[in-house]
Amino acid sequence: MHDDEQKSQATKLQSEGIEYSEEKKELDKPVSSSKKIRYLSIDLFRGLAIVGMVFVNILSEFDNTPKWSKHAVDYGLTYVDLIAPFFIFAIALTYKMSFDRYLKREGYVKTYTRFVVRYGALVGFGTIGSLSVFTTEGIMFSWGVLQAIGYAGIFTLFFIILPRIVRFVIGIGTLVSYQFILNISVEVEGVFMTLADLNFLDSHGGVIGGIGYAALMLIGTAIIDIFGERRKITILISGIVFSIIGTTIHYIWKFYDVPLYGGLSKERMTPSYVCLSLGLGAVLFWLIWYLFDEKAITKGKSKILQPLGRNALFLYILHPLLILLATLYLPQDSHAALVMLVGAINVVIIWLIAVWMNRKQIYIVI
Repeated sequence: MHDDEQKSQATKLQSEGIEYSEEKKELDKPVSSSKKIRYLSIDLFRGLAIVGMVFVNILSEFDNTPKWSKHAVDYGLTYVDLIAPFFIFAIALTYKMSFDRYLKREGYVKTYTRFVVRYGALVGFGTIGSLSVFTTEGIMFSWGVLQAIGYAGIFTLFFIILPRIVRFVIGIGTLVSYQFILNISVEVEGVFMTLADLNFLDSHGGVIGGIGYAALMLIGTAIIDIFGERRKITILISGIVFSIIGTTIHYIWKFYDVPLYGGLSKERMTPSYVCLSLGLGAVLFWLIWYLFDEKAITKGKSKILQPLGRNALFLYILHPLLILLATLYLPQDSHAALVMLVGAINVVIIWLIAVWMNRKQIYIVI
């Protein structure tokens, strides 16, 4: 094609709203609605959650880690307390999009089966990974993030086909009901305690606390819904509103002692904690979207967090091996600076694995 013909063709195509590239001599065709679009902000948010998970889970195993880098004891909040709900919110970001894509391609039976197996497997992986065999009380297991994700994913599956406003109302209703559920008294080994106290005895709120995570994921899917088809400002507004609600409930409880168990507590998995962590997660995600997708400050790529986000769940399942190695070669009372250095090294190891998988185009979907 001669230069004059090229220019003529380019002018014609540009007038039709189609970008023309003389260097590549190809057309960037509009993406069809059925094609999967990958947003950089989603990968970055997931990658950030993984970095946080790997780092703080290493720190939590050692005695001299500063309190601000450990979970708050009972009521209170540190940055560590936000990482697990951020990870669950990261899954909510694409839940509806993923469900609709499979539904269109595979139908109802296969899609629901796929999601039940996926989230049921996470519950199974989490249970196996948390087993404690060598205990004086026999085989025991604790409730962890994987069980919480699986529980929340299955709960959300019951409602994901409903309109977003219905999901939102059900999620809020679940959270309000959960506030009252925490006050229910039960007898455990001859001792009467509330379910909120029972939550406190297990990490991540235990099985009952899983209701809070389930509400968080369901509300998250309503806030995000079909991400590419929604005005993004609603994410920011929702995040600000939920952050205010969570903080307000906490201070009402602090000064007036209502509602019972109304304070921010990751250990008890209180509704105020769910609201605040959901809100902060939405605000943080909107900021990442605005900078990296809307303003494209890195021109649509990120060599640091993007590879991590593309295999986030697999890397999270893998990282306990690094925790085990750290506890084997570091004494329990190691200096905090040394522990943090090891935590950072483990983050780098996970990142190198993620980069290698990304280059080989290995993407593992659980």
